[in-house]
This record gives sequence, structure tokens and C-alpha cells, in this order.
Amino acid sequence: MLNLLGWDVGMSTLAALLLVLGAVLIGLVSFLIGEVRTGWEAPIVALAALVGGYIGSEALGTLSTWGYEFEGLYVWPAIIGAIVLGGAADLVTRYLTGGSYVRHPQPI
Repeated sequence: MLNLLGWDVGMSTLAALLLVLGAVLIGLVSFLIGEVRTGWEAPIVALAALVGGYIGSEALGTLSTWGYEFEGLYVWPAIIGAIVLGGAADLVTRYLTGGSYVRHPQPI
């Protein structure tokens, strides 16, 4: 199990890296959809997806112990938590920065 500064994370290092990789992927996908006004949207969404994935997999107690388990990471609750929290962060950052989910044609 992964131990950070005396705190047992509850999953192996490989599972934690998989969680980080999934969060970065969600952040990049959200960055590619529509019109983004700031370059900080992808890291913000990725961080929110990482927190949501961890909460979904580890911190919800018995609600998060269903589905496929990979080295301490409950995959389906982590995916659902990452999408929900990452999507909420994406909505907030798009609203606050004036971005949109539609690309407008640009003149040549």
C-alpha cells in the first residue's frame, strides 16, 4: 500500500498512478471540447477529477466498495466521482472565464 507522510492512502502505487493518469485524461478531454479562454482550465479540472476519483474510490465507506477493484482502487466509483467533480469544475471554470462548449468559426 502507498504511504504518504505517514498516511495510508488505501491503494498501491500503481493504482494511484492509474488514478492520476485518468484525472489528467479527463482534464485534457475537457480542454479539447469547445472554446477555452484560459490555459489553467485543464489542470483545474484534472485536480478536481483526481479528488473526485479518490473520494469515489476510498472515502465514501461502504458506498464505494462495489464494482471492480484494482490493487485497492475501486474503479467504477472512482470513474463516477472523477467525472462528477471534474465536470462540475469544468462548468464553473467555463462560466467564470467566459468560455463555451461550442467552437465558433474564425475568419481566415
